[in-house]
Amino acid sequence: MDHYFGFNTPESRKKQRKAALTEIGEKATNFFWDVAPEYGFEMREGQQDMSFEIVDALIHNQHFAVEAGVGIGKSFGYLVPVLLYNKKLNKPVIVATSTIALQEQLWNDVHDVMSLLKTNPEVILAKGQTHYLCHKRAKEHLETENAVIPKELAEGIEQGFQERKQFMATIPQNIWDKVNIQRFSMRNCGSCDKKCLYYDIRSQLRYTDGIVLCNQDFLTAHLRQLRRGQDGLINRETDLIVVDEAHNLDDKVRSATTERVSQGRILGLIRSAADEVKPSDRQNILKETETAQKAVYSFFDCLKVQMQQQINTAQQDMRYAGRFFFDGSEESLALLEAMIEAVKSVALSIQVYSSFEYNNRSTAASDELDELSETLAEMIAEVDDYLLWIERKGSQSELVYCPKNTREITNRLYFSGSARTILTSATLTNATEGSLEEQYAYFISNTGFPTDEHGCLSEPKPSPYPYDEHSMIYYCDDLPHPTKEHEAFIEQGVQRLLEVLDISGGKALVLFTAKTDMEEVYSILSQKELPYKVLMQQPGSSQDQVLNEFKEDTNSVLLGTGAYWEGISIEGKSLSNVVIFRLPFPVPDPIIEYKASIAKDPLMDVRVPEMVIKLKQGIGRLIRNFTDTGIVCIIDRRLRDAPAERYHDIAWASLPIKNRTKDLGELRRFYESLPAAHNETEG
Repeated sequence: MDHYFGFNTPESRKKQRKAALTEIGEKATNFFWDVAPEYGFEMREGQQDMSFEIVDALIHNQHFAVEAGVGIGKSFGYLVPVLLYNKKLNKPVIVATSTIALQEQLWNDVHDVMSLLKTNPEVILAKGQTHYLCHKRAKEHLETENAVIPKELAEGIEQGFQERKQFMATIPQNIWDKVNIQRFSMRNCGSCDKKCLYYDIRSQLRYTDGIVLCNQDFLTAHLRQLRRGQDGLINRETDLIVVDEAHNLDDKVRSATTERVSQGRILGLIRSAADEVKPSDRQNILKETETAQKAVYSFFDCLKVQMQQQINTAQQDMRYAGRFFFDGSEESLALLEAMIEAVKSVALSIQVYSSFEYNNRSTAASDELDELSETLAEMIAEVDDYLLWIERKGSQSELVYCPKNTREITNRLYFSGSARTILTSATLTNATEGSLEEQYAYFISNTGFPTDEHGCLSEPKPSPYPYDEHSMIYYCDDLPHPTKEHEAFIEQGVQRLLEVLDISGGKALVLFTAKTDMEEVYSILSQKELPYKVLMQQPGSSQDQVLNEFKEDTNSVLLGTGAYWEGISIEGKSLSNVVIFRLPFPVPDPIIEYKASIAKDPLMDVRVPEMVIKLKQGIGRLIRNFTDTGIVCIIDRRLRDAPAERYHDIAWASLPIKNRTKDLGELRRFYESLPAAHNETEG
């Protein structure tokens, strides 16, 4: 290992660090100009520029953000300086993503770059805890009477499998949730008779000097612990962090600071806490227990009423909406305060009468109940600083809340400590004109990325793919408005969808912004005798099965929403047509509405940037390599040329494909001229 610290004075350490980083820059240049070409790697200008700019930002002790288009090879672009940094300075580096697919891809990329750089650091792939088997829970499930135990699960456990992907067969999510890790703790899990793989990984992370591949949730939890003066989850010597898929960062930080309270959880804690009291003493806590239970029912009944009112009065279908607004009325807050007081009272009463010897007092539910009431009381005391909303979980509802200042929290965690942070994504900008601050404006407003001397925004690196030769966008100006004339839009939109699917002969991914739209369109298409199979996104692990069927049946059509806008990558002719069934403007949502409420121009400062970034992600599903070809069809009139909406120019300028038409005949001629279409016709 290379060590560069020879003196302890701050000035000498600073000089030697700069010298080390300068050497890293020279080695990075040598890699891209000499080493990589020798091994047949294609020269990509944007990739090299990105790598050199990262080194320059580190030399100047700056955080760095760059939009790197699809095909740039951004993983290699940051892995080269990262691995050289790790080798030269002998310090761990964290690379955080937001998807399992990219984590696993990075595992391969890291090892490819390592072999070229002739370096061999420890590499730890740390997926979320729910991806790993818990020996204790698995044993309990296997011994449960009448439990559903798939043969593949039992055989996999017998063979020593500990990670979900090792179980080759698709195990239903509801079964996996009974045997995986749900609440990991180094202390509690350390006392387990059989140490699991995840325990070993977590132990390694505390002391590694290598490369850590984790998700953004785990990284945020680590940084929060450091901020509170704790040891953190990863070696605290880490002073270089890479955040890939950084357009998700503010959502991940918000998720990490979000608390959830459900009726089932509180009632379950009350029942468990009551069991800590000997049967002979339970009459002493009966009154407080009944009062607390009634208060819980009253508050959550209030939430159900609010949800139903919003479903009944909404301008669009909210049957499948996940989030609802909490009205914040005096009545609602009074019910919440009454519940908090009643829960606090019963927790204290149980603690008075409970026995340390009875029912394992060391893990008392009454303590957790007391802590829950304290947390809620603290939130209510400063309720104006919190964003509250309701989420539906099956037939139940949850009260969900988080601090409003996610931007400030993100800035403190990622940009105010001693570590330098590199952020990249294919969709960080919301505009293509103006200063870099204006192009990255929405990202900056969400994350608090520093725009002074402590931060460096890079010129966006466009994709090297020949978009305009290989693809064309179709848009329309003659359909009903998708929200104001929803029923007519669905009816006529499906007819237009059939016309564009006829051009590509299927081979299409159709992206929706609402599950209800997707299901309605699927129902209509399923009743028609079409020359291609129509598939629809399925929940949980069933997604893999549907995606594989779509890939294998070349002419099939796949309808999807949610994660399908950015979470899948399908190369080749199986995906030759991406259809955007309605522009992805954000649906009414407490978080979006809060952002809009503090913006100068809610449409142009929040809703349009959200739409543009997601639209870029969706269109990005089409061209995944240099040979991919196809068409994009936007079934929505709001990008028409006349009369143009305020966001017309910004939206079109942001898209990588400039070649566009509103003539279906021209679209068909273009598609039939593509090499892939010719090959298929000849075949």
